[in-house]
Amino acid sequence: MREQLRTLPRLSDLVEGAEMTPDLVARLAALALMQAHIVADELHDVVIPLLPAAKRSFAASLARRIERGTVLEEEALRDLETFSDILAQQIDAGTHVYWQGDDNHVRGGYEAVHRESEARELANSAAELALLADIILATLSAARAVRETGALIES
Repeated sequence: MREQLRTLPRLSDLVEGAEMTPDLVARLAALALMQAHIVADELHDVVIPLLPAAKRSFAASLARRIERGTVLEEEALRDLETFSDILAQQIDAGTHVYWQGDDNHVRGGYEAVHRESEARELANSAAELALLADIILATLSAARAVRETGALIES
């Protein structure tokens, strides 16, 4: 499990200005499948054990979908986004904002954030899920753009 928090780049920043070709779609699909395996491991190793029993079935069904290889679909994208919202609620429940008094600070103190270890681990997993959702969206969008552009040119 990762101890440090890291910020993952938004995929839209990475593909900005790229030429939409079938080769790019294939590369994005390969990235999505690789990221899906990372997410499946995160779900099994981190997320499912940390979730309350009532919320584990959705995570388990996402992991099974990934293992079947059916992630490059609109439905998979919607499920990832829905599960990300559920995960965000769990992270928020383990995140506490408090006032840290400091006599040397201009305002007499500052807001500080404390994340419980479980919330920190879930936040790392949520970042991986968000990256997967971005890659799937980019892949589906690029594939549609290539398909529709070809149809426009032919007509």
